[in-house]
Amino acid sequence: MRRAVTHVLVWSLSPVGTLLNAGMLYVVLLAAGAKWDRPLLWLIVAIFVGACAYFDVRAYVARRRLGLTAYEAGEAVMERMWGPARSEEDR
Repeated sequence: MRRAVTHVLVWSLSPVGTLLNAGMLYVVLLAAGAKWDRPLLWLIVAIFVGACAYFDVRAYVARRRLGLTAYEAGEAVMERMWGPARSEEDR
């Protein structure tokens, strides 16, 4: 389970995840009653994409500076959130 969550985390923290999240934000705003032709809707989505892009670039630079792959960075985040993985002997 931990491995699957790590993969989901890696994808969600990537630029692909940013675009998917922006698409989901757009759909949720439309479902909530926003009109697709209103500039405010597009401004909200643009601000979301801009903020996410900024954080994606910062995370990429930090990850490259430490010499980590995307998966290794995801594992580091998981370890920080949930603690170290249990070994086979602890189970």
